[in-house]
Amino acid sequence: MKLSSLFITSVLLFFSIGIVQAQDFTLSGTVKSDADGGPIPGVTVFIKGTTNGTVTNIEGKYAILLKEEDKGKLLVFNHIGMINQEFTIGDQTTLNVSMIPDMEELEEVTVVGYSSESKRLLSSSVQTVDSESLKDLPVGTLDAALAGQAAGVQINSNSGTPGGALSVRVRGVGSVNAANQPLYVIDGIPVITENSSQVSFSGQTISALSDLSPSDIESFTVLKDGAGAAIYGSRAANGVVLITTKRGASGKTKISFNAFGGVQQVYKRLDLLNKQQWFEYKNDQLGVEKYTQEYIDNYPYDTDWQNEVFRDAPMASYDLSLQGGNEKTNFYLSGSYFKQDGVIKGSGYDRTNLRANIDHHFSEKVKLGTSLQFGMSENDRIEGDQSLNAPLPNALSLPAIYPVYNEDGSYNEDGPYANPVAIANEALNKAYTYRGLGNAYLDIALLEELTFRTQVGFDYYHLREHSYDPVTTRQGASYNGLGFSANNTSINTTVNATLQYVKSFGNHKLDVLAGFSSESYNNRSNYIRGQNFSRPEFKYITSASEIIDADSYGLDRGLNSFFAKANYSYANKYIFAFSVRRDGSSKFGTNNRYGTFPSASVAWRVIEEGFMSTSDFFSDFKLRGSYGLTGNDAIGDFRYQALYGSGADYNGQPGIAPSQLPNENLKWETVKQANIGIDLGFWNDRLTLTTEVYQKSTTDMLLSRPLPPTSGFSSVISNIGEMRNQGVEVLLGYEIFRKSDFNWKASLNVSTYKNEVVKLYNGQPIDNIGRGNNRIEEGSPISIFYGYKSLGVDSSTGDIVFADINGDGEITSEDRTEIGNPHPDFFGGFTNTINWKNFDMNVLLTFSVGNDIYNGTRVYLESMKGEDNQTTAILNRWREPGDVTDIPRATANDPNNNNRASNRFVEDGSYLRLKNVTLGYTLPKAFTKKVFIDKLRVYVSGQNLFTLTNYSGMDPEVNYAGDDGVRMGTDFFTYPNARVYTAGLNVSF
Repeated sequence: MKLSSLFITSVLLFFSIGIVQAQDFTLSGTVKSDADGGPIPGVTVFIKGTTNGTVTNIEGKYAILLKEEDKGKLLVFNHIGMINQEFTIGDQTTLNVSMIPDMEELEEVTVVGYSSESKRLLSSSVQTVDSESLKDLPVGTLDAALAGQAAGVQINSNSGTPGGALSVRVRGVGSVNAANQPLYVIDGIPVITENSSQVSFSGQTISALSDLSPSDIESFTVLKDGAGAAIYGSRAANGVVLITTKRGASGKTKISFNAFGGVQQVYKRLDLLNKQQWFEYKNDQLGVEKYTQEYIDNYPYDTDWQNEVFRDAPMASYDLSLQGGNEKTNFYLSGSYFKQDGVIKGSGYDRTNLRANIDHHFSEKVKLGTSLQFGMSENDRIEGDQSLNAPLPNALSLPAIYPVYNEDGSYNEDGPYANPVAIANEALNKAYTYRGLGNAYLDIALLEELTFRTQVGFDYYHLREHSYDPVTTRQGASYNGLGFSANNTSINTTVNATLQYVKSFGNHKLDVLAGFSSESYNNRSNYIRGQNFSRPEFKYITSASEIIDADSYGLDRGLNSFFAKANYSYANKYIFAFSVRRDGSSKFGTNNRYGTFPSASVAWRVIEEGFMSTSDFFSDFKLRGSYGLTGNDAIGDFRYQALYGSGADYNGQPGIAPSQLPNENLKWETVKQANIGIDLGFWNDRLTLTTEVYQKSTTDMLLSRPLPPTSGFSSVISNIGEMRNQGVEVLLGYEIFRKSDFNWKASLNVSTYKNEVVKLYNGQPIDNIGRGNNRIEEGSPISIFYGYKSLGVDSSTGDIVFADINGDGEITSEDRTEIGNPHPDFFGGFTNTINWKNFDMNVLLTFSVGNDIYNGTRVYLESMKGEDNQTTAILNRWREPGDVTDIPRATANDPNNNNRASNRFVEDGSYLRLKNVTLGYTLPKAFTKKVFIDKLRVYVSGQNLFTLTNYSGMDPEVNYAGDDGVRMGTDFFTYPNARVYTAGLNVSF
């Protein structure tokens, strides 16, 4: 080719490339507030009628890629609380926008079922807790971060066990045999929350929620009433917690690093007898001076067992995230590590998480994205309540007269219970979890008003447990080594598809959504137990010479659902919402496989009426009412079928035997909930008040119905019970100071509920439940404490006088009565947030008032019989006729059964707790910019710094049975919550 031809070809190619490139161009600029000139982050910038758009970064900057054919179209700038701005796209490459606040605009968008809605247009009971309220809390689990933050949501830690399950109750307990925990939905996908452990640790269970990192959370939204939760149908009876994780934003990539470290301490211990007091007590118990003062003085051991098992325990958390993107793709990437040693030796928990959230505008009308998380954890578990092989119960029960070690350095095992130090140091109880959680979505703008969305999600959860008791522990020695190995794998897959139509015409706004959801759950588990190990160093089942138990299990179940909802509003003044969901579950037979759960709600925004236009007093005034049906299917699978179990032997031959009678009429528990609410704002929302009044009734409650012995079965599960909760919730917020360099906000939430069991099978109570002697009977709250009423100690005999309730002259089981109520009269939280110049402070107090605790620990540690150590309360015991005291006599045989279940052991469990206090300081930008840091904040924090309570135990926020909805309000050698001191930093680049 000639040089001239090559030159001409190159020039033409150059210009042709330029022409092609000229078809695409970038429009960029800054969006500021007209009120103060400050940048506005989070403004949505998009071409009207398409999904092609971007979001302004923290500096208010944006950049959007446009095409030649976009010229002449409208570019929309949208932000809650601001008037929409629209500009015609021309040849300009820079467009700076000033947005004007719209006091009439609806300020905040809240995530609700399968979509989002303006907070001020909500007609149901919904509360949101954002990331700003969650920061700096030294907690390891998602649900712990919610404590004290939401009205009507009662969160009880149950114990201080690292990684342990919490009790979360939305508007009280609603079931006896089915679950009482809410449904958790993360980024639109329901997640596994069950306890999959096959090795019992006496109530303090593992929660699948523990494997998810709180640092990735953008917000919690709690759907509390029937109208809000009905869109989730058969699993929404206990409320729904919607969790939204952080996502990327267009602009400069933001790198954030957050870390804290600290120490945990037991803030209260029990006062137990030392060796002097123990020997004196034993002499009194036996009625003879078996131990002389000379013997006591020369006795060499006086062990403080609490000192031996408790410790100051470190905890630390680190998380690193990258957040950014451009006009096409946004991303959020994070990694975190959390480690917590328990305050009881042998316990601990550490977790590693990775997350990637990516959103991409594939074209003007198509957007796709994904959320992926991987986590793994290692949990060092110790036996807890109700176990004779547990560090804490044994440390409290062993008298001080036994040493920790023998002279040869081995563990001393002479006491009535196993050496707790040996258990803590030598027993191996590991639980390893591996969690994969993710989803992918596709949004298609079919029309300007019509959007199709499909989402596929999965939740993979694998729990591997390994336990080994060597011969250096008492339990291990009795088996010559005892080992367990268990695996449990669950996979839940979800497919959602929705079609949403949103249209505004004049003063009318219509939002209609219809969809389909399908879920498939698969579980596989196996378990094996072995004993008689050849050497203590060989810790795995392969080294056991004798396999004494083995089991395996498989389960597949499914759920198919159709749902729809419609919201209509007129002039943002009159609001109507309807929803319905129809669920089909493999848990139920063909007679009742499908259930329908409708709801309706209305709201009147009085503030929009003409007669309110001149009011400077009200900034918001809304009345709401709702009614909805939700379901509860959280029972065992295939309970409607006739089941057979294998492994039954017939004359030495393998066979099967019936294990369950069928009940084809079995169906969901149904919760009917009515709610009335009012939302008020005063002085431009400087003062806000939200009040809810509700009644929540559970019908068709799943209970075991007794059967005649001739059937070969004792009972069959049936829909035969009813329960009712009713209560009031108040959420009050006040901005005490509102100045440029000083701001102080306070928020108080108070909730009350009254629970009543309305109906049981033939009116028969369910009795003697758990260590607290809980009882379920008609006309009373669920799980009242039921026992004998103590009238005090008879000064002539030293025995307790129990009330003869039926007046027959004898004290029998018929004289038992209600002796306590584990439900509080009211509970809540009080938050103060203060910002002064570069300083910030946050104080959170939580409280519970009116609930009783059955102190089962005292049943043994104040029994004054047997070989258990005792608390120093028995030093005030009755010793001779004429003594006036509330502590009975010491006796070896206790013919009066003084420590029977009575109100003697029921205590007021009310408390006010300083849950968290944080003081932070943000370094001036003039300094941080010199070292290329955008923001640097340091802080100190304390958790559980003080607790005001009359409860005599170590911690009032306990329940020995963990998350059990029936065995509740009982302390039985329960692992206490710790006081925590931490220091941390937040840095971003």
